[in-house]
Amino acid sequence: MLGMLHQDFITLQRPSAVRLLLEQSLAQAGRRLDVAYESHQLVTVGKMVASGLGASAVPALCIQQMRELGAVCVPLVAPQIERRVGILRLKQHQLSHAAAALAQTMSDECRWPDL
Repeated sequence: MLGMLHQDFITLQRPSAVRLLLEQSLAQAGRRLDVAYESHQLVTVGKMVASGLGASAVPALCIQQMRELGAVCVPLVAPQIERRVGILRLKQHQLSHAAAALAQTMSDECRWPDL
């Protein structure tokens, strides 16, 4: 991550959780996030990176989408930025198709108990 800071950095606008995690992680390392460009959509961030405007850090769940946009994805080694997420639901209620697809994607991408 720190090596990417030598390039123009593209990130999501505040109050994005991704941006907050980046800023907090860098602050712990005594660094500051200097932003060259910002957007409110990850797809726009990916297109800007693919167009050669700079570098960014996005959630691992977005890797396939970023690659489809033409961006090159490289895993962050240090600092590693993680955040716990989960899904809460009532057992007796069936999930909508969109919610079921999200739950399945999260289950496929993460190592957690079946939902």
